[in-house]
Amino acid sequence: MRCSKALADTIRVGAAYAGTVIGAGFASGQEIVQFFASFGKAGLAGIAVATILFAWLGGRLLELGYRLRATAYHQAIYHVCGRRAALVLDVLTALFLFVMLSVMLAGIATVGRDYLGLPFYLGLAVAGAVVAVTVLGGIRGVAVANMAIAPLLIAAIAVVGLYSLAYHAADPGLGAAPPAPASQSAPHWLLATLIYVSYNLTVGSTILVPLGSTIPHYASRVGGGVLGGLILGGLAAFITLIVMLHHPASLTQEVPILEIASRQHPLSSIIYAAILLAAMYTTALASLYGCAGKTAAATGLHPALAAVVVAAAAAICGQFGFAKLIKMIFPIFGYATLWFTARLAWLSIRDSRWR
Repeated sequence: MRCSKALADTIRVGAAYAGTVIGAGFASGQEIVQFFASFGKAGLAGIAVATILFAWLGGRLLELGYRLRATAYHQAIYHVCGRRAALVLDVLTALFLFVMLSVMLAGIATVGRDYLGLPFYLGLAVAGAVVAVTVLGGIRGVAVANMAIAPLLIAAIAVVGLYSLAYHAADPGLGAAPPAPASQSAPHWLLATLIYVSYNLTVGSTILVPLGSTIPHYASRVGGGVLGGLILGGLAAFITLIVMLHHPASLTQEVPILEIASRQHPLSSIIYAAILLAAMYTTALASLYGCAGKTAAATGLHPALAAVVVAAAAAICGQFGFAKLIKMIFPIFGYATLWFTARLAWLSIRDSRWR
């Protein structure tokens, strides 16, 4: 009975970990292009490094949450970074939630423009309004919705990817896509990998740290981190290979995987677009909820007014476009959170009490 409970906890933790990181930017293929595929074969080495770091440090965050009996992610950030650095990182995380909201609204508008024929600015305005109205009406179940959509995204990516692999089975160019410097998020593949892991771990800590405090078994905490890391690494490698099969066109598309799906069958494109829109919508809901709460607490605005103001501002920022926002903002947040990742790794090596 105890073993079955520990195994169930391991699977639950791994699924929650993967579901937190697999957002719409990941599933669209845009993050994978900018941080891995654009570096050619070196990007695959980056994915290997990212997988190891996700598996190791994700487990460390879960363990830290358990040791601190944490109820919120900021407790771990303050413990790892110290008060001053953690205060800055806490503010940056709130800003990143705002940027994430802008990215998701831009993504919804992009899909609406490219695959539904809607004007981009109309899609942006409608998406912002719908997300704001949803938050005003209550946001219970957003986390459940995200976890429910993650398996659908993985299944859809698998179908599109396996079709491409079967179609290009004899293609000698598999994995031979040359680097595309214009699409790269950093000057070197290893640096791109580190900033990718850093911002995802920081955002992932919002779930992993409080979750860790509820997992009684050490093996489940470590196993959940390893399982989540393996899922993320395996899926990133799979998407990278698919994007490489369709280079160079796939490196210039705002939503690469959706563009690949549209070449296969009209139904495939419609289904993937619907699932991706749902993922963007739920990610936008969670981002607006978190950012509006921070804004209301900092300014004294009524939560409803804060939600409307933040949604309107995000819609305005969303005009810069889906791919451009990811390329501009995600690396900046990744650089800013490198200190957190480095400190977490150092404490993991130094502090034998974590075991």
